[in-house]
Amino acid sequence: MNVPVSRGEHLTCLTKVRGDYLEHQQSITVLGGSAASSFSDVEKVSWPFLLKAELPQDIVFKIKTRGGLTFVRALNELLDFPNEDLLILHFGTSIGWPVSVVRHGHKFGIDFASEFALHQPPYKSKGFFNSINKGLRVRIRNTVKYILFAFGLYKSRVSRREIADQIDAVVHLASKQSKRIMWVQHQALQSRRILVERHSYEKYYKEILLALKKHESKTFALVTLPDSFLTQENYLSDCIHLSEKGHRELATILKATFTKF
Repeated sequence: MNVPVSRGEHLTCLTKVRGDYLEHQQSITVLGGSAASSFSDVEKVSWPFLLKAELPQDIVFKIKTRGGLTFVRALNELLDFPNEDLLILHFGTSIGWPVSVVRHGHKFGIDFASEFALHQPPYKSKGFFNSINKGLRVRIRNTVKYILFAFGLYKSRVSRREIADQIDAVVHLASKQSKRIMWVQHQALQSRRILVERHSYEKYYKEILLALKKHESKTFALVTLPDSFLTQENYLSDCIHLSEKGHRELATILKATFTKF
């Protein structure tokens, strides 16, 4: 007896018949950087695991996230996920210290990625003296940034002229590997950034959105964070990585997107 299968306009289902039962299986992979994972490495609090818990167990749901993975570095990773029903991409976006500055800093023994140097730590410092040290580092960090900006050295790590080409390359490869793509566009919180950072980031973020929006279609969904999401409670102290509440909020947003995509 033939069993009718209704596909609708949702994800294409891989089907197979066992006796009188028809099983539906969907292959979904989440690929992203630290923005898509829990900074504390407690996996179950990150949005991919929260989303997985809400979906039927017969869905093949793979989570491939690691710190430092940008959408450019993800090109090689994408080759490992052919024939996906849905590929969800989520990469962080932050201006950060320019590569040239970090490179020169290393020559003088300065680690810009260290919490005890000029990095903005993800968690609040504990204790009175630690708070004072943190305040001093903030002032030093901001002074250095203004000096670098005056010399034209403080700018996004990726040239804005290259963003569109890089995103096009990622989307092109992803579309070869997956039937549908959901791109979750991260946004760093700017409330604690200095004016020059906000100005640079605004241009950087707009270029990313312009490059992504031209790909929107029935098989490519762009998910951005609404203004209501951009509050400190949804982020850690570094204003980049999501807090547990932020992961829960984003999981809710993505569940709503699933019903429309």
